[in-house]
Amino acid sequence: METKFISKDKITGLISSLEGEIFVPQKRENSFHWQKYPCAFSLEGFRTSLPPKFFFYSPQEKLIEKNIIKRAVVGIKACDLRGILFLRKVFKEGDFTDPFFRDDVFIISSDCTYIHENCFCTLLGDNPYPEKGFDLNLSEVEGGFLVEIGSRKGKILVEKKQGLFSPASPEQIEESRKRREEVKNQIKGKKIEIEKNIEPEKIADEIKKCVSCSACTNICPSCFCFLLDEQSNFEKVRFLDSCQYCGYARVAGGANPRKELDKRFIYRIKCKFEYSPERFGLRGCFACGRCISACFGGINFKDVLLKLGKGCRMCNV
Repeated sequence: METKFISKDKITGLISSLEGEIFVPQKRENSFHWQKYPCAFSLEGFRTSLPPKFFFYSPQEKLIEKNIIKRAVVGIKACDLRGILFLRKVFKEGDFTDPFFRDDVFIISSDCTYIHENCFCTLLGDNPYPEKGFDLNLSEVEGGFLVEIGSRKGKILVEKKQGLFSPASPEQIEESRKRREEVKNQIKGKKIEIEKNIEPEKIADEIKKCVSCSACTNICPSCFCFLLDEQSNFEKVRFLDSCQYCGYARVAGGANPRKELDKRFIYRIKCKFEYSPERFGLRGCFACGRCISACFGGINFKDVLLKLGKGCRMCNV
């Protein structure tokens, strides 16, 4: 990929040059939240509290023709970028093409500079920095950022605003590499590999904690299940749904193959690690750890995966 350098005092010039609605991460105490630009923003740290998937499709929307406003999102981290690539597979390359999924959003991603306590991307073999799926990516170095160009749209913007950039030096590229390695080494633990034949008894205690609130699926950067409803004026509305609801799998006539809590709990794990790879060619979990933070039952899903793992070995990434 082509790499440039932009100084910190010019980064606002880059963001301000984006068209349409612009969203950036804003730091509040020890967390990051999406905010509409212009506002104070931060590109450091880890993923935002809410996933950026809702910039690409709405959790509740009327399925009617819309006036599309250009949109750009800045500061998306690697786990969320993988989630967006997964959703593109689902909505744009699957059995049907969803006209309401936004595939035109300009993406400026950025490296994680330190991790959240619940992050575990390297334990699944991923990296805490974007590798594809962005228009531009920002990697913090002394005095500014390295800018990786990842798409034709990104290249056009850099050429249009070439006065903001300078060539990246070999020293800056090496500094970026070292910073990335330092962040990777912050995540400690065993490599996670999930058995296909999940044994529920291994995680019986965790299953008992589940209250079927759906917080884990609602906050997940890649969960996409929805429910269609028809209102009194015959307008169809799509709502975010969850496989963790008791009635999710219920069919006409009242039959429900996953009425029991343990079946729903196991289904979510198999969806992420078995069904999604089979159907879309991608794992459906990106180890952002939001489900751990959101769980009302206090379930640590990383520990759940470790208990279900096969042949766990010490992670050497």
